[in-house]
Amino acid sequence: MTQEKTTTQPRSLLRKLVRILSFGVALLMAILVIAHFAWKYSGSNQWQLEQDRDGIKVYSMKSPGSTLKKFKGVTRIKSTLSRIVATMMDSSTEGCREFDPTCTAGDFLEQWNSKDQYFVRYFRLDFPRPFSPRDLVVKTQFSQDPQSKAVVVLVTALADGVPPKECCSRITHLNNTWRYTPVENGEIEVEFLGDYDFGMPYPMFNRLVPRALHGLLSEVERVFNEEKHQHTEFAFVKEP
Repeated sequence: MTQEKTTTQPRSLLRKLVRILSFGVALLMAILVIAHFAWKYSGSNQWQLEQDRDGIKVYSMKSPGSTLKKFKGVTRIKSTLSRIVATMMDSSTEGCREFDPTCTAGDFLEQWNSKDQYFVRYFRLDFPRPFSPRDLVVKTQFSQDPQSKAVVVLVTALADGVPPKECCSRITHLNNTWRYTPVENGEIEVEFLGDYDFGMPYPMFNRLVPRALHGLLSEVERVFNEEKHQHTEFAFVKEP
């Protein structure tokens, strides 16, 4: 009788532990699901300042129904509109790595269209592990406001520009805008609006982008003023 009680007690304790652990896991999953939907449907649709340092302001916007934030960065630099356009038109691997060090340029799918001022090109981004490489087809279009002389560059992902490739996960959601507006003292205000999805967990994405955007905007003046862009001019770009 004593041996039977001794054998039954560990089994009873084990069953209790399993029930407690099962309840804990179920509770945790419920909390995570509630937190996910609470986050997804939250948001003010208003820009909120996240960082303001080194002359660079970074904002974020959370919209109800989306788990990803949109981001805006603003700074001022000394350069010219022609140098900026020359840099943005350099879609070679060397050129795109000025903006993303993981970038490799692929084929032109549409060469420069001088009438509508755009080109379409394939790119690959080699993300660090555990993420697989990403690829995307990008349409880059230029325009200039005749009054303010502001140059706007629209960078848009085209989902079906080329068939999917086994190497990579295709980025299909990318609608970014660069706006370069001449202001006083010969400076140019740089504004970046980012609305994109790289296919990574949204808590990681929302946390990392502000730091990455600040780092990018801290380098653009140097990049735009590199020697290779010093004497480039374009018929469609009018300096102030």
